[in-house]
Amino acid sequence: MTQVASVYDDIRAALEYHLSTMADVPEISYENVSYDPPQGADWLKCQLIPTSRKPAVRGLNPQMRYQGLFTIFCYTPEGIGPSRADDLADKVVDHFEATTDVTHPSIPAIIISVDYAEREQGQNKQPYYYTVVNIGWYFYK
Repeated sequence: MTQVASVYDDIRAALEYHLSTMADVPEISYENVSYDPPQGADWLKCQLIPTSRKPAVRGLNPQMRYQGLFTIFCYTPEGIGPSRADDLADKVVDHFEATTDVTHPSIPAIIISVDYAEREQGQNKQPYYYTVVNIGWYFYK
């Protein structure tokens, strides 16, 4: 029996693919995949957080609106100040600018709309300093 991919698998694939197309993107750590960060280098960690699945309209068999966050942790070596992590976070925010449509070349039926991209303050987590970017997304099916 062939298992049909979850809509969340397709959403994740589209968002991760879009992240991977960013110019000069550092290495990316994906959810539930073993990863050993490069010492002294920048890297990204991404996480899909679905927050809602609800009818977009009333009636029988309504179109559904899926929404959530795509969170990206922008890691840089600690001890060199915040500007490198800030610059990396700003680059991610620009790449996921509001109203951007995100797709995946092998899943043409999926078009994820970016609602917003915001960054948080930086934090230390030895031996890295990181800044978090939250990308709000939605998708109708």
